[in-house]
Amino acid sequence: MFELNLKQVSEYLTLINDHNPVHKQIVPGQMVVQIALTKAKVNWSAYKVKYVESIEISEVIKVKFEKPNKLIILNENDKIKIHITKK
Repeated sequence: MFELNLKQVSEYLTLINDHNPVHKQIVPGQMVVQIALTKAKVNWSAYKVKYVESIEISEVIKVKFEKPNKLIILNENDKIKIHITKK
């Protein structure tokens, strides 16, 4: 399990030059996807993402394999936030 704090999100937003004010409370979805793929130790060249629900800054989340070709990102209450499926 892990969480992304405001400092980490701010650094990421600076790198990608994103000034969307919604990210003062919500973690960018692609940031979460990139971290999830790294934590799951997969190197998928193509994948499909389904964003189910936003992830708030400092929300505790985890990455699990639902199937060999599908990752899910859940919060600490096991509520699914994001699906990532290998193409």
